[in-house]
Amino acid sequence: MTIKRRLYLSGIMTIMIPVVAGLISLAVMLLALYHIFGVSYIDLLGESEHLGEIVEKAQIFSAEWPQSTDTDIMQKDMSRMDTLLSGKDYRHISLAVYRDGVRLYTAGNYVEAPFLSTALSEPGNNQYLVNRIYTYTTDAGEYKIVLTDTNFWFGGGTYSVSQWVYIERYIIIALALILIITVITMMILSHKVFTNIMTPLNTLVHGVHQIWGGDLSYRIKYDKKDEFHTVCADFNEMAHQLQHMVNTRQKDEENRKELIAGISHDLRTPLTSILTYAEGIEIGLASTPKLQQHYLNTIKNKAKDVEHIVSQLFLLAKLDVGEFPMHMDLIDIQSWLNDYLGNISEEYGHKGLHIESSVNIQGVKVSVDSVQLGNVFTNIIDNSLKYIDREDKISQVVCKPDSGNVIITVSDNGPGVPDEALEKLFHMFYRGDKARSFVSKGSGLGLAISAKIIERFSGTIKAENITSGGLSVIVTLPVAG
Repeated sequence: MTIKRRLYLSGIMTIMIPVVAGLISLAVMLLALYHIFGVSYIDLLGESEHLGEIVEKAQIFSAEWPQSTDTDIMQKDMSRMDTLLSGKDYRHISLAVYRDGVRLYTAGNYVEAPFLSTALSEPGNNQYLVNRIYTYTTDAGEYKIVLTDTNFWFGGGTYSVSQWVYIERYIIIALALILIITVITMMILSHKVFTNIMTPLNTLVHGVHQIWGGDLSYRIKYDKKDEFHTVCADFNEMAHQLQHMVNTRQKDEENRKELIAGISHDLRTPLTSILTYAEGIEIGLASTPKLQQHYLNTIKNKAKDVEHIVSQLFLLAKLDVGEFPMHMDLIDIQSWLNDYLGNISEEYGHKGLHIESSVNIQGVKVSVDSVQLGNVFTNIIDNSLKYIDREDKISQVVCKPDSGNVIITVSDNGPGVPDEALEKLFHMFYRGDKARSFVSKGSGLGLAISAKIIERFSGTIKAENITSGGLSVIVTLPVAG
């Protein structure tokens, strides 16, 4: 359940529960007042004119009868009352006289109250109200006068202080009960909602502290399907991206250091040779024209090496920032590969590298700069020529389609590279010889330039070791259209 829905339900329950509790409390109070305890000490003078009149007569009888021993007076009084109570306006009122629990006289349409035994046993003036049956009792010496009104409505008139205290007691209890239930309900619901909000917030805070402390691998585990689920997922994605950025920055820093070291070494080596041969000419070590020419040719060749390295760096930099112009053409990859391999096979054959090909992918076109694509494969095949350490040097080119792509694999039968070095093959200035003692084998920029060119073609390039020995460089290009 979402937090928004929890808040809605909490607000509704905070209102509904006290309302229901209040209605229940009110019902209990009314039951207590009307059905269990009755209502005592009601001032009847303002409630019913006829009832008040009969009550006054009953009070007169209670004062006069004990003063006389003549029962005829009692009989005459009750007879007059019977005539009065038989009238239309008095039919719901009746009067009875009891002695020792025995009814002696009645006047009107007498109805015996359900709690009569209790009324007869309590001395003094008393009032009772149960189910709209009002009963008033008063003592008249040894007699008990009982007045009953079967149509009494408790809703008007004025009430005595004692009666208000009696009723207010239940009102206060009901209000207190409503207040207590409201407070308890709000505390429970608030605690529940607060817990549902604070628990994921604390989880997020803990995650932030972990990331701030350097633990970029920390991920939040949160299974509830609410608003925090998305927040925690975004936090994990942020942590993943941050970790990736930090790792990339560390790799870039390592590559930068390798680049500086590579540039320094690869430039220092030919420059040292240039300075050495120039000093030899200067101090007269090249004493013959032939030796002088040798020194000058060496200086010229080393200068060309420096120029090649600088031009490669310049090309790589322009490719890296996207400023190197590409002349994109839509070419038939099979025809282009057959032409390209046909043109270079004889040249590399003279150098000792035999090129084999398997290209059978008719009618498939790719969008590339054909000149730069040729440079890519030339760099790859050059590496095979330089690093294969055996007499029968072979480079095999295979081209095949694969799910909207063209995969071109260039494999050789050389020594391969360590598995941990496969990703570094396409870094600037990387070479397998850590000492970088053989500058003639290349500057280490060829595969890095190839990777940038393939990236501009929206393709990919990677290297894999062959199980039987050798290295495969795999170029993937998207099919045009």
